[in-house]
Amino acid sequence: MIDQTAGEYAYPRHPPKDKRSGIVDLARQGRDLVLRHRWLPAVIHRPPVIGHNALRYIDYFLGLLAGTSLDTRAKMEVIALVNGFALMYGGLEAALASQRARTGVTAQEQAAAPVATLVTAAASGQYPNLAAALAGVPSPPSGASDVFESSVMRLIDGALGTPA
Repeated sequence: MIDQTAGEYAYPRHPPKDKRSGIVDLARQGRDLVLRHRWLPAVIHRPPVIGHNALRYIDYFLGLLAGTSLDTRAKMEVIALVNGFALMYGGLEAALASQRARTGVTAQEQAAAPVATLVTAAASGQYPNLAAALAGVPSPPSGASDVFESSVMRLIDGALGTPA
């Protein structure tokens, strides 16, 4: 089932000249896969199944990483990091959507709860680094998609050694 789901990735006929955009596209597709197949996070924590579709994904991703200064091990780690992040993030979004459907809580209420916990903890004086970090926080991104885009770009830029 996992390999069949991996068959849903769409690859352009010609890889993009901007390799970063190709990697971001794969990450978005991975996130979307989990949103369509909410059972996927529960089964990907088993020993990996490397079928034809998974091999095609790895091969395409390796092509995007060709010409970088990364050695083979680092390239495989980047693939695992980006893919793992995208699937995890999509799984979190799916779980939050399920909770909203079950409880009637809004996305705004859901997002505000952990922020309130952080603000309260920072104000307690017990977490000076958290307080300092929150004191310099600009307005948060407008939604889950913005957080995903920003996070995946930081991950890619960090892995490729590209300045953010």
